[in-house]
Amino acid sequence: MRKLKINLKYLKHISFILFFILFFSKNLFSNELSIIIQGNKYTDSDVILSLLSEIPTDTNKDYSNEIIKTLNDSDLFSNVEIEFNENKYIIIVKEYPIIDKIKFKNNDRLKKEELLSIVDDLEFTKFNNTSINLFIRETKEIYESFGYNNVKIEYYEKFNQEQNTVDITFNINEGEITKINQIIITGNDAVSAQELRDIIVSKTKSLTNIFANNNFKPLTVERDKYKILNYYQDNGYLNADADFKIEYLQNNKVNLYFNINEGDIFYLSDIFITDDKGILNQVISDNIESKKINFLSNQDYFSLEKIREFKDNISTTIIESGVEFFEINISDKIENNYVKIFFEIHPLTPQYTKQINIVGNNRTFDYVIRRELNIIEGDSYNRIQIDNLRKKLQSLNLFEKVNIKEEKVDENLNNLIIEVEEKQTGSFNAGLSVGTIDGFAIVTGLRERNFYGTGRSLDALINTSEDNNELKIITTDRLSYENEADISYKINYKQKDFSTSSSYKVDSFSSGFGIGYKINSNFYHNFDLEYVLKDYKITNSNTVAQSILDSSGSNASFLVKNNFIYSSLNPGFVKNNGNYFNFNNTIETPTSSSNGYIRNLITLKKYYNFSKTKIFSIQTKFGNIFSLNNNDILTDNKFALGGRWLRGFDSYGVGPRNSRTSYIGGNNIIASKLDYSFEISNNSNFPIFLNLFNDYGLIWENKTTPTNSDNSLRSSAGFGIKYYSPIGPIGLTWGFPIMEEDYDIKRMFLFSIGNID
Repeated sequence: MRKLKINLKYLKHISFILFFILFFSKNLFSNELSIIIQGNKYTDSDVILSLLSEIPTDTNKDYSNEIIKTLNDSDLFSNVEIEFNENKYIIIVKEYPIIDKIKFKNNDRLKKEELLSIVDDLEFTKFNNTSINLFIRETKEIYESFGYNNVKIEYYEKFNQEQNTVDITFNINEGEITKINQIIITGNDAVSAQELRDIIVSKTKSLTNIFANNNFKPLTVERDKYKILNYYQDNGYLNADADFKIEYLQNNKVNLYFNINEGDIFYLSDIFITDDKGILNQVISDNIESKKINFLSNQDYFSLEKIREFKDNISTTIIESGVEFFEINISDKIENNYVKIFFEIHPLTPQYTKQINIVGNNRTFDYVIRRELNIIEGDSYNRIQIDNLRKKLQSLNLFEKVNIKEEKVDENLNNLIIEVEEKQTGSFNAGLSVGTIDGFAIVTGLRERNFYGTGRSLDALINTSEDNNELKIITTDRLSYENEADISYKINYKQKDFSTSSSYKVDSFSSGFGIGYKINSNFYHNFDLEYVLKDYKITNSNTVAQSILDSSGSNASFLVKNNFIYSSLNPGFVKNNGNYFNFNNTIETPTSSSNGYIRNLITLKKYYNFSKTKIFSIQTKFGNIFSLNNNDILTDNKFALGGRWLRGFDSYGVGPRNSRTSYIGGNNIIASKLDYSFEISNNSNFPIFLNLFNDYGLIWENKTTPTNSDNSLRSSAGFGIKYYSPIGPIGLTWGFPIMEEDYDIKRMFLFSIGNID
């Protein structure tokens, strides 16, 4: 009995505790604050709650204001209100209308489809100020990329209250394209303004290129600044700086001012190559060391681009030795104006490709990009190969930007994502050339570098002057996936009038193909095979050369051509440093009408830059032609002398001839030009140079001896003015024969606009 009493006692206590808990809980839950969201037809309640920094537990009015501000700032709702009903916290939202239709008015440059693609990219689905302003800003930026800098965009809306939708109409006032009036460059002491103008993309119209694209594009100008800086840094001016200013003119034109602080020139003192992990054998190390010595012996100043090229060179050497997984880290140490470069070679964990994906090529076919790849799915690769691939794709000149990303699959396996941004690849150019030698000439050209997205280029050129007309069409494409050679197909029609000099005219039509490839960055080889039809028309049978008279009418020939070109000349009209070499070899097969010949011509040019304002150059050419069947060579295949290569004498003015209107030419030629130019204007934007020159030339040998042919050396000297004006280069030359023959035709004064070399 006692045990039972104890249990009852405990039960009384337990019952009291349970009653207290139940009573307290009932009061607790009865005062709990519940949150109700109303008006959210398209936005989930959980999404709305996730926007709040904390969930309210009481009806604090200050915090209610914070909730209203937070939800308004989310740009999901046009209005937010909060109400309290006993223990209920009611958030009432009014959602922005859903966009049903978008229309555009007065849009000519950007079509409806292009504008709607902007809408899709921005996910522009709800009608609110942020989305509207973002669309307008993005659209204006695209218009600016085409030169439209005064675009005004207005809009009006039509609401459907029942469906909470809206139709928007954008009225676009495109305005006129802003044009570049002048490009003024200041602060450039070491580099000429014309040289910098040729580097940048922004252009002005000139007489030599009347159809130049001189649209003003702010983003292009920004990029031009970095092009200028990169050019200076690649020529030794490591601390060069540049900025620009835009002057807006009342006629919707602008003047661009580039101000340059060149700084000091830096020199490369030494390169140190370390291989602490010993991944290279002694043979490869010695090979790299010899390459380094050769590289240093050819460097006058520090060039980051040259350092990159040297890095690529030794990387290729290492890869060819069988070492694939490595990287080369570059660092430098600058003391005074001398730079030491350190190459550190490190081993890498092997990396392999799983997939190679290409994005952004909306126009260009995938195969155009894939044929440039030196790695395929499953191959091993290293960072150096990726960098070289990016440069290679960029050099195609089809893309504004190229970026290659690595997407990790596992420790040794990656996907490669090649992102490209396509650029405009078509251009139309026209220019004028005026001179006492060639007369008035118009050159018009149309070029498309990515014909229908195939990577094939198409060039059409029309060159017409008083005595010469030419129509040329060339299309070029990659020869195959296995190499980097290009194959071109061409047709060419020419009309040449030699009535004044040699008493005949000739029309020629040629067609054929060629294969061209780079030997290195400056050296190029081209091989051509052509079929040529010529029609000789005699204008004076009494004075024309006998070989031309015998060939009167139609003639057919097969030509095999080799052309080697090396050039390290600086860009721009004003050539002031670098070397040029051209070897041209032409073989006319013995099956041709004239029974064949072999013709060789070598042209050499060397420019010395004492300063931006003082330039010395030497130019030389020498050539030979001989018949394969001991026949007389036709006059238009022989060499001629005079004009620009022997100033003071007329074109076809020097060498073997039967009469004034029967120029014969010769089978051999040698000519040299010595020029010293110095600036006299002190205006780097449109400089004027005084040019002093001394020319020498000799032309000789024919199968039959012309009436006038003494195989004697000719020489001249004189001076000239070269003005690099806003409309193009203008040349005035006065030449005076020093060594001459009485039958030579002299021309003391030469004038030209466009071609002044």
